[in-house]
Amino acid sequence: MDCCLERGEVVRLDCTKDGINLRCVSGRIWVTTGDGRDYLLSAGKSLSLPAGILAVVEALQAAECAVMKPLPACNAVQRPIIRVVPC
Repeated sequence: MDCCLERGEVVRLDCTKDGINLRCVSGRIWVTTGDGRDYLLSAGKSLSLPAGILAVVEALQAAECAVMKPLPACNAVQRPIIRVVPC
């Protein structure tokens, strides 16, 4: 799934049983998962989130994000879970 966020917009992600990979396509986002850590992702950076995690994503500036289902370690290519209309 691709999503576009304006500065200050917030999205909640419920990770599936397999977990997800969150990629910042453009802009800059802040991610928190309640594990005591915060993550800042800029364009081109990714974050793997394990199964069962609830994450909150906030755009620090206008941003485009891709939420992808992780594939087995032997396959380095990832595919979007859902494709939404591009920004």
